[in-house]
Amino acid sequence: MAKRKPKQPGHRHSGEMLREVVAAVVPDNERELYLPFARELYTTLHRPPMPDFTRRTKLVVMKHFRRGLSGRKLALIGQQMLSRLFPPAGNAVRAN
Repeated sequence: MAKRKPKQPGHRHSGEMLREVVAAVVPDNERELYLPFARELYTTLHRPPMPDFTRRTKLVVMKHFRRGLSGRKLALIGQQMLSRLFPPAGNAVRAN
């Protein structure tokens, strides 16, 4: 039987991180509207957006924007998510 790899310390489940990101940006009464966007956006972010986002990522943003979600909130969710997934090199946490 294959053994499971132990979880890395400090590594949280993506669903928990997504809820935290949405909660930091969106009021309580709108969170359920923006959570599907955060989930879908998360699946498109496999690497830092250098030099630009993928076409798939752009289509996800446009789809939810056309559904009537606030562009400002979508941008803030994306910004929060990127800062958590790809922290700046100077702020990286060292492993002891």
